[in-house]
Amino acid sequence: MKEFVSAALLLGLALGPVVPRTPPGPPKPRIVVSIFPLLEFAGAVAGEDAEVSLLLPPGAGVHTWQPRASDIIRMSEADLFVHVGGGLEPWVGDFLASLSNRRLRVMAVADFLEMEKGDHPGEAADPHVWLDFGIDRRIVGRLAKQLGEIDRARAAGYADRAAVYDRKLEDLDRQYAEGLAACANRVLLLAGHEAFGYLARRYGLRQLSLSGLSPDAEPTPKAVISMIETARRQEVGAVFREAGESPRLADLLAEEIPAKVFVLNTGANLSRQDLAAGSTFLDLMRANLVNLKQGLGCE
Repeated sequence: MKEFVSAALLLGLALGPVVPRTPPGPPKPRIVVSIFPLLEFAGAVAGEDAEVSLLLPPGAGVHTWQPRASDIIRMSEADLFVHVGGGLEPWVGDFLASLSNRRLRVMAVADFLEMEKGDHPGEAADPHVWLDFGIDRRIVGRLAKQLGEIDRARAAGYADRAAVYDRKLEDLDRQYAEGLAACANRVLLLAGHEAFGYLARRYGLRQLSLSGLSPDAEPTPKAVISMIETARRQEVGAVFREAGESPRLADLLAEEIPAKVFVLNTGANLSRQDLAAGSTFLDLMRANLVNLKQGLGCE
């Protein structure tokens, strides 16, 4: 009997104390977003507590992309789909109608904002809302609320991380306000479509674009001539073009005005190279500020 007890004690010492197994927590929510800024916002709020993925492949145009069967399968396992709305993603209505995921929540930014009209007469709402950093702060807060309702056990973590990212957006907003406070020229002349209306309005700039809200619209010769005349009259020294677009029109305008060409990035979707380099939305917006200050002659 003593030998049996001794053996049992030795075995217990070898195995160590019995630790009760911690029950697994609730499954991590799965979030799918339509554009890159929303990916960053959702990722900042989610942290390690949720899985976030971008619906559009790298470099795809948000206006013209079409979902595939694999995207429908991915959405069948999602808990939250976040998109801008307001016409930015014209495919989204048919896409959502094709899904049978009853637990899926849909968060459309356009549903809780008063969207501005485009600058050209008769245009619909401008969907480029993420270029207003005050609006971005509202989006981040709404994401924390949605995730907290989906995953109540981790709600405090979502709220804490949202507060951290909110401060980063607040700081970015301050950098823009200070950096663009005193500029020699306040005309934001775009050799393309009017993607920067929210940014221009927030910081007291005047957006002047060759075409309207649609990135596929071709400017007329009359519009080109009118822009050149306006730029000369107002002594505009910079032409801005969107990253990823052909430089042809920007170079033409710059030669005729004359002016220098600067690049701005909406951040809606990135190339594979930018994603591989780890570019962030905040990085892209800081780079935009550098080019705006140089092009507009801001002190």
